[in-house]
Amino acid sequence: MKTVQNILVPTDFSDLSLAAIEMAKTIAELFNAKIYFLNVIDDEPSLAFRIVDSHSETVLRDAEAKAQNILAHLSDEYFKNCAEIKIAVQRGNPFKSIIQFIEENEIDLVVMATHGHTGLAHVLLGSVAEKVVRYSTVPVLTIKPKEMHRKFLHDSSETEQLHLN
Repeated sequence: MKTVQNILVPTDFSDLSLAAIEMAKTIAELFNAKIYFLNVIDDEPSLAFRIVDSHSETVLRDAEAKAQNILAHLSDEYFKNCAEIKIAVQRGNPFKSIIQFIEENEIDLVVMATHGHTGLAHVLLGSVAEKVVRYSTVPVLTIKPKEMHRKFLHDSSETEQLHLN
């Protein structure tokens, strides 16, 4: 059986993305593995904000510094008992950066949350987790946050009531 030595936990700092932390922590403690906690700053301007020069070096540097601080804070809060934590901030396309990070750091396992976009939102926003699962050369454990389960159950009960009426 292959042991897990390096675990990657990508996050965009959303509450949903942080759901993977607990599982990654459990696995890291079990295998005494190193955790890489990664945030990727998307350097592509969104369609809504093309007016703002988001490629400005100052804006990107400030975003990197803020991300470093948040990662450090979250690491201290959630990964106290883990063998070793490495935090990293990168610029680029999130999916491509995660795949590249996996290769460059000999990652054995990726633990990440799904955001649960469906329908048009999924088509427009895409899914970083889905692309990572598709193109990763290592196993990817995806965590669906409890909030998404509750939302699904809530939406399903509304749909069932519509069909019953």
